[in-house]
Amino acid sequence: MRKPLQFRLIARLTRSIYLAVLLAGWLAGFNALAEENWILQDNVDPSVQLWTDDSRPPFRRVRAETTVAVPILPLLSLLQDPATQSDWLPYTQRVEVLQKPTPTQTLVRFETIARWPFAARDAVTLFQVSQLDATHLHIDMLNQPDAVATQSGIERIPEAEGYWLLEALDQCRTRLRYEAGSRWGGNVPQWLVNRMNARLAREALQNLRDWAPAHYRDYAKPDYLNDVTLHAQCN
Repeated sequence: MRKPLQFRLIARLTRSIYLAVLLAGWLAGFNALAEENWILQDNVDPSVQLWTDDSRPPFRRVRAETTVAVPILPLLSLLQDPATQSDWLPYTQRVEVLQKPTPTQTLVRFETIARWPFAARDAVTLFQVSQLDATHLHIDMLNQPDAVATQSGIERIPEAEGYWLLEALDQCRTRLRYEAGSRWGGNVPQWLVNRMNARLAREALQNLRDWAPAHYRDYAKPDYLNDVTLHAQCN
């Protein structure tokens, strides 16, 4: 049975408010680059910029940006493919999709490579995709440490947060931003986690910049998103 008009209007209004809040957060994020909390790091690769922010304990946040010669919608599908994430995401040993609660949500478990003397670790993350406007996609990364039981010999990462932001550019290119921070717990000192997170952010974007252009044609537009007019003619 079709829902009454007032309920449909309320649902549309709620979605509009949610997208407006996300867009405001994205704009605030870009403005935050001008604030002194974000420190631009020395970039050995000028095509990937890296910033760090130590102003919000308990962990350092890292932000990395680059431009990828790939249209925005296939790039999103590529990012979400668990089968190929080990090709571009450093330290990754196993990635598995646990659930898809809605078309825009995916619950994923990541298992990292164990390096002596530290135990192997895993993280459970809910990815929430939002289409902010005609050229921007946002992927929230929400840590879900209690979503599934832990496995013997593998320590669960207790705290993490972050997001991806994709912006369609001309010439079938996409500006890609990754921002994240985490606390691994156990016997891994936080200074080492901070260092590894910064290295992961830089290397992941370098890998995507180099790897994605040769593979994005294997991916189609997600059905639940609208077409991006700017990239409508991209192959």
